[in-house]
Amino acid sequence: MDNFITGEYKGRPNGQDLQSGSTTKFTLLGQEVKTAVVAMTILDSLGKGLDTYLHFEKDTVWKMSAFRALAMTGIIEEVKIELEKMTLQQVDDIIAKSKKKKKDDFAMFTSREDYNFQLGNTKLTLELDDNIAKHFVTNQLEFEILKNLALTQLEKEKVNEERSLKLIENLKADYQKLFISSLSTGGYEFGNCINFIIGGMVDNSVGYIYVQDKKDLPEMNSDRVIMIKEIGNGWYIYKTT
Repeated sequence: MDNFITGEYKGRPNGQDLQSGSTTKFTLLGQEVKTAVVAMTILDSLGKGLDTYLHFEKDTVWKMSAFRALAMTGIIEEVKIELEKMTLQQVDDIIAKSKKKKKDDFAMFTSREDYNFQLGNTKLTLELDDNIAKHFVTNQLEFEILKNLALTQLEKEKVNEERSLKLIENLKADYQKLFISSLSTGGYEFGNCINFIIGGMVDNSVGYIYVQDKKDLPEMNSDRVIMIKEIGNGWYIYKTT
C-alpha cells in the first residue's frame, strides 16, 4: 500500500475497515493531469450508506492523498431523529409554546411549515448523492424558476465576486419548500456560481450550484470543495469541508 499513498493519507481507513456485507460503488468525479477525485459510495446490506471522496495525486503512478466525507453530521442526525419521533400533537404543542416566547427566546420551530422544512432539510443534507440528484430532478422546474429570478437580480446589481451576496430572500418560503436554506452568489470558492445551500455544520456544507459558464466551476480539492458532481445543464451537487 505504501507505494500508492502520499501526503496526509496514511492508509486508513481502507477496505479492511468495511463492515461485513458492505458493497462499494466508485465514480470518477474529475481528473486533471496531476489530480483526480473518485466518489466511493459504501452501502450496507439494507441499502443504507455513506458517500466518501478519494483524492489522488499523480507522481509516477496515481497515489491517494486524502480521504473525505461530509463532516460533523452527528448533530444533524440527532436533530433528524428527534424531529421524526414527534407526533403531530407534539409538533402543535411546540408551535403553541413558541408563540408565548419572548422575541429573542429560542424556539425549535414556529409553524408546521417550519417543522416540515427542518425535517426535510436534515434528511436531504444526510442523503446519498444519488438521492440529492433525484430530489433536484423531481423538482427541476421549481429550481429553474428560482435560478432565473436570481439571475435577474444579479443583472440589476453589481456583485463583488469575493463577497457573498444573498439572493431572492423575499422568496424564502418558496425555496424552503425545496428544503433549501438559502441562495447566494460570490464568496471565496463560488465566484459566479449561484449557490443553493441545503445545509451542514459550520464550513461542512452540501448544496447545488448553477454556473452559466463551466469555466466558473470551482476546482475540487481536499481542503475546501471536496466534491462536485454534475447533474446536467449547468447544475451540480457540491460538498465542502
